[in-house]
Amino acid sequence: MKPRIKLACMTWIYNKYPFERALEGIARAGYRYVSFGLPHEGKRAFDDGAQGEAERIADLLDRNGLRPVTLVSTDVLAPTQPIELARRRMDFARTIGVEELLSLGTTSYKRFPDEPLTDDEMKPINEAFAAKFRQIGEEAGKRGLMVTIKPHTGNTAAANVIADTLRTIGSPYVKASYDPGNVRFYEGIEPVSDFHVIAEQTISFIAKDHRGDRAESNFPIPGEGDINFPAMFGMLHASGFTGPVVVERLDGENGAYGVNIEAAELDRQITKAHANLVRMLEDAGFEV
Repeated sequence: MKPRIKLACMTWIYNKYPFERALEGIARAGYRYVSFGLPHEGKRAFDDGAQGEAERIADLLDRNGLRPVTLVSTDVLAPTQPIELARRRMDFARTIGVEELLSLGTTSYKRFPDEPLTDDEMKPINEAFAAKFRQIGEEAGKRGLMVTIKPHTGNTAAANVIADTLRTIGSPYVKASYDPGNVRFYEGIEPVSDFHVIAEQTISFIAKDHRGDRAESNFPIPGEGDINFPAMFGMLHASGFTGPVVVERLDGENGAYGVNIEAAELDRQITKAHANLVRMLEDAGFEV
């Protein structure tokens, strides 16, 4: 039997439009799974502390025939935030059926791409992160949840760095979400030669493509850039992966996260992304 994965789309692609419009477009494009948690129209998509909010979000998802796979939660999981906010987000996630909370790690630049922090400056930042995520892992385990960290400079810059960070945290409930587009954009590393180091600990995959040199902001529709997705999906298949593959960004050179793109064009782009990814995933031996 072929391993089945969950092909999802992140609502953040439609960040200048209402959250509800994002769900509608994603459902029409053929996705059955969705990732969310970032703002829409400059405001939070949900308030996880409000009474009845979980029921409202669950109803929205149900009406669009969508199931949530990852909930972006950097805002409440960061070391500067009280653990109570992480607990509240986890309880909210469980209520709406989310099994994975997705987070960034630390940031290693004063100003990207030319002003990095020194190793001495990064050391206490990374130590505080690991200490907080040990707590977070413990809380996630109590609730049957997983937490993931994904590439974005700092202590998640590339596969070997993520592996070191996960060893330092030491929790079975904190794993990797791999983002090849970020590895190529921020680090100038070809993901196909990087990913094997962390493939076994990867439980979700961000299908973000990239074109051009390091720090060149060009993120085309997945399968139309410079990233070798077929080879990476082959590695995922060999590792026994059955998690979500998530479309996060495909705005090319048209502006940050689609802010200059009309909703109908975003609909077209995510539909094309769906077709490209289904083909590549099926060629790698997955069922979608």
